[in-house]
Amino acid sequence: MASASAPGAARGVDRQIPRNTLALLMVAQVAVVIPYLFHLSPWIIGVGLFCGYWRAGVYRGRWNYPRRWVKTVLVLSSVGAVAISGAPPFSPEAAASLLILAFALKLVEMKSRRDAYLVIFLGYFIIATEFLFNQSITVAAYQVAAMILVTAAMVGLNQVPTRVRPLASLRVAGILILQALPLTLVLFLFFPRIAPLWSMPLPSAASTGISDRVKPGDVAELTRSDELAFRVVFDAGVPPKRELYWRGLVYSRFEEGTWSAGGGLPSWEEGERPEVGSGPGVSYEVLLEATQANWLFALETPTASTPAAALTRDFRLESEDPVLSVFRYRVESRPGLATDAVQALPPALHARETRLPEGESPRVRAHARDLWQRTGSAPAFVAAVLAEIRSEPFFYTLRPPALGDRHSIDTFWLDSRRGFCAHYAGALVFMLRAVGVPARMVGGYQGGEVNPITGHLMVRQYDAHAWVEYWVPGMGWQRVDPTAAVAPARIERGLEAALSQEDRQSLSALTSARFQSMGLLRQVLYWADSLEHRWNMWVVGYDAQVQAAFLGDVLGDVTPARIGAAVLAGGAASVAVVALALFWRRRPPPRHPVERLFGRFCRRVAGAGWKRAPAESPGAFIRRIASAGGLGDAQATRLVAELERLLYNPGAEWGSRDLRQLRGQLRRLQLRLMLGSVR
Repeated sequence: MASASAPGAARGVDRQIPRNTLALLMVAQVAVVIPYLFHLSPWIIGVGLFCGYWRAGVYRGRWNYPRRWVKTVLVLSSVGAVAISGAPPFSPEAAASLLILAFALKLVEMKSRRDAYLVIFLGYFIIATEFLFNQSITVAAYQVAAMILVTAAMVGLNQVPTRVRPLASLRVAGILILQALPLTLVLFLFFPRIAPLWSMPLPSAASTGISDRVKPGDVAELTRSDELAFRVVFDAGVPPKRELYWRGLVYSRFEEGTWSAGGGLPSWEEGERPEVGSGPGVSYEVLLEATQANWLFALETPTASTPAAALTRDFRLESEDPVLSVFRYRVESRPGLATDAVQALPPALHARETRLPEGESPRVRAHARDLWQRTGSAPAFVAAVLAEIRSEPFFYTLRPPALGDRHSIDTFWLDSRRGFCAHYAGALVFMLRAVGVPARMVGGYQGGEVNPITGHLMVRQYDAHAWVEYWVPGMGWQRVDPTAAVAPARIERGLEAALSQEDRQSLSALTSARFQSMGLLRQVLYWADSLEHRWNMWVVGYDAQVQAAFLGDVLGDVTPARIGAAVLAGGAASVAVVALALFWRRRPPPRHPVERLFGRFCRRVAGAGWKRAPAESPGAFIRRIASAGGLGDAQATRLVAELERLLYNPGAEWGSRDLRQLRGQLRRLQLRLMLGSVR
């Protein structure tokens, strides 16, 4: 009976999960779930961590496995909770939530190795799914560490249950991932690029940034964020900060104190669109962070060479699809080129850029008409308004008073006189329209900060800005920035130079205005940004266009046959490198020179019939064959003593001379044995 039960018992042990492997799995569960704290509902993360706590109780013998009805209730409750959590059906958020819940619930009921393998594979899927939400270098490094943990659990699962060592499993997992890197690099470089999975819409992952609807105070609130908006790499040096106006949106509609991007633009007419290459330009490449919107940012009068970017009728750039991850596009701008330099705008465009709500801000309307009577032209009118801003007690502040939805321009211009860039830009556009001059407010960013390590420009949310464009017959759209009149330091030197000490304290702790005096911290942030920039340039931004340029440089004529040959050659080379590394690690340890010398001697005399027995020591072997070689006892004793001194005394001092003397004695003995065997 005992013999019959023994095999079954052995199979039961084989199917069990080693305790150390189970501990690694629970640690891995926490590691793979943590990044989702920033994307998913907190209760989903809480359920995952609670299941891990439950499994820890089972591991320690304090709790039991859930019963079948409990598991059924947990599954149905989880699916129902995801359905009512607000995540859109069939969205990445809903899918990731279900995946994490399945991972957590399976971990609770896990009993056999088969269950453990399923949990491990789910862990790999969860690691990959995180890149739907974030592709930064920090997240990538963290996910590699999480992948090592999950792989270590799989390694431990294949070890003898009584000899699972977590540290050794982690070391093996790290080596396995390192061995996979060469082939991964080959596939990354040469495998055809396809649209990434993270191009799927992520409704809950909206980024802070410029919006298509803005109240005057919204831009001021946006400046409190230090989030990166985009990076720019110029071909021939960064222009002066006062020239860096990054156009993103054109606000043409004003209703109830809110400016919004106006629609209904007429199409291009013959001769209106600026011709490429008509004048000196500024060439640069933009790496735009995710905005969940179509608008792009560029300097004035841009022409994009990226097929996915197009120029709109109001001279902005837009992408074909919403920007859901880092979007890389190349632009040439010609800031001095006139736009719409005609004698009359198309009627629909003229109507859009002169429309004002009836009865809005009557006091400013009257003030504008009076000023127009004294000036008589749009440029003179604008100069008069700017002079009024400089001479009257207007203030530039991040904390303007609330204006309300009705007569907000009256309240700002004639009462509070305290505001941010959007207040002044909106007031100037309103006054220009009040006298019949087409005008619009432009939203985007102004300036930026150069990273001295890589030389690229960093534009952050606190660089958000608004300015004015007004139209002059025959001259086209003219840019004017009323902020330069109330706070010229903002345009010349950046936001921090124009703010009071009170306003600076309201900024994010990581803005340049806050850590300007902390040289070491500033350098650390520059270094971190340079790493992220290189990551975006060569990994996240390695799209089909960049790959085509790279393959053209490497392969010349890019054909499917050449790409296939490159993948095969690179794959073979990477496998060869890993194989060589494996053989190198498993090579025999280096032997002592005396040991190698004695080994060669034994192989040579074995050909003459003198074989050393496996259990025979070197000294005993020499004594046995010495008499056959005609070697006297005294000579044999000295040879054995010298051999054993060099072999078995690590502290003995010896050099090449000792080695030569021993080699000579062994060769003479070998010669004697050879001559004796011939006779």
